[in-house]
Parts: sequence; structure tokens; C-alpha cells
Amino acid sequence: MVAIVSVGSARTLALRPRGGGEGHRLPLGHGDLVVMGGSCQRTWEHAIPKTARAVGPRISVQFRPRGVR
Repeated sequence: MVAIVSVGSARTLALRPRGGGEGHRLPLGHGDLVVMGGSCQRTWEHAIPKTARAVGPRISVQFRPRGVR
């Protein structure tokens, strides 16, 4: 499990199934919290894609249980 808090400029969170397939793009704004359980981490890839233009400062803080990688 991982919990991610996004602070600052809004960005897009991209999710796609491991091994290919149609993905999803979700807006991620200031103060948003995303929680992904173990099965989500095993079956989906996630990323904050680079943008062609500057969008402003952003910090992403991740919380994981001890011993989980």
C-alpha cells in the first residue's frame, strides 16, 4: 500500500495496466490524496507524465508501511 499527497500545481496522474492495454488519466490537484493498495501496485503502472510547458512547483509526499517497497 502507498498513500501519495500532492501539494502545489495540478498535474495529471497516468495509470495503465501492466503488460499494456488502455490506461486512464486523472487530474491531481493541490491537496489531493491517492491511496493504492497492493493489488493496484501489482497490476497497474502509475506516473506523472512530463509536460511540454512549465506548470509550476509541486511536491509529492509518499507514505508507505515499514518494510514495503
